[in-house]
Amino acid sequence: MKEKKLLIIDDETLIVENLTELFESKSWLVSPANSGAEALKKISIFKPSVILCDINMPEMSGLELLAHLYLLGSVTPVILLSGYRDMEKMQKAWENSVFDFLDKPFNVDHLINVVDSALEYGEDYVTTSRLRNIRIKGKRIA
Repeated sequence: MKEKKLLIIDDETLIVENLTELFESKSWLVSPANSGAEALKKISIFKPSVILCDINMPEMSGLELLAHLYLLGSVTPVILLSGYRDMEKMQKAWENSVFDFLDKPFNVDHLINVVDSALEYGEDYVTTSRLRNIRIKGKRIA
């Protein structure tokens, strides 16, 4: 069984605190971050098995963090949270192999299920998604 290590990233401290408390009560080891830049520093040290990240943050958005992880070849599954549905941002997220995209406010039980699924299937999903994206982009270029 994979280690239950969750990196939670949101610029709203109360959300980070509440999600940390929730997932620690579910036996997850949690590392909180209040920005994408802070999260990038923690990723190599903490080595999360799942990343839960707000999409709209100052300095570095969740999309920018996701794109950075994509370029690094990370297969850590990322779940993005957003206060509003933006189809263009969602498309960018899927192109960068996001595991899931949830709207705020979210159902807590659903969030827990998605994070648990990311732990179990996330790395395989991200790997497959990346290969699919390469094939699709390759066909467009050819």
